[in-house]
Amino acid sequence: MSEPAAQIDALLRDPPAPFTPAEIRVAQVLMEDYPAAGLGTVASLAKRAGVSDPTVVRLVLKLGFDGFPAFQRALLNEVEVRLRSPLLMMEARSAGADGTAAVYLDSVAASLAELRRREFPQAHERAASMILDRKARVLLHGGRFSRYLAGILHTHLLQLRPGVRHLEGAHAETVDALIDLGRNDVLVAFDYRRYQADVVAFARQAAARGARVVLFTDPWRSPIADHAEVVFTAPVEVQSPYDSMVPALAQVEALMACLVERRDEAMRRRIRDIEAVRADNQVTLDHPEEPPEPDGS
Repeated sequence: MSEPAAQIDALLRDPPAPFTPAEIRVAQVLMEDYPAAGLGTVASLAKRAGVSDPTVVRLVLKLGFDGFPAFQRALLNEVEVRLRSPLLMMEARSAGADGTAAVYLDSVAASLAELRRREFPQAHERAASMILDRKARVLLHGGRFSRYLAGILHTHLLQLRPGVRHLEGAHAETVDALIDLGRNDVLVAFDYRRYQADVVAFARQAAARGARVVLFTDPWRSPIADHAEVVFTAPVEVQSPYDSMVPALAQVEALMACLVERRDEAMRRRIRDIEAVRADNQVTLDHPEEPPEPDGS
């Protein structure tokens, strides 16, 4: 029996075969403390779930592993992949690799093709409904690199609706934003390995205050996924020492396409007003008489 290719948390959420009630308890313990709960002994996991040792073994076999040791090897590999630093990735990806730009671009194209296979229209529709809810305020937050993705989405959303804020100021200012969050608010968070502690903490506290969370992350899923209503995952590994944000940017633009498809008269009026203000202030060199639909300029 070969080890399954899917991530273990994904297998636990959508198992290859139905779990028994006892196996469900094991799966719940694993998901509640993932991946640490699976890194002990069979007996310790069984005790936490209130089941027998053989139940734990049956669950990992049902997931497609040869046994508990193989299951733990896969968990440890996930942990190692999540925590890779740029230096480790440089060493891992440089061995025997052709470092030409063409090879890199081919690997990005392959990542985009993989992204296309894994996308679910329902996620875009759900996220669009949350973001376009005029009763809600929308906040965007991200990590060292992913905050730029948050900024791009923020700039787009400003054209479509009021009440949008990008959290990119000092740490104290970001933390202070929690005080006003509630059930009518939406947090769009961007967090990719190595997951950023302050972004995770903010999302957790925002969810605890009732805010709804949309998460953009990698296949190994930021801890924010435990608090998110909608999760977008994008492949990040390409022929480079660094993870790629290209598939994630494609997801942002795909979401924007979905949002624009839902345009109504209020959105059209806002876009016309923005274009008029820009024209009055000579923001751009071209001033068409009829303002165009949003184009990201």
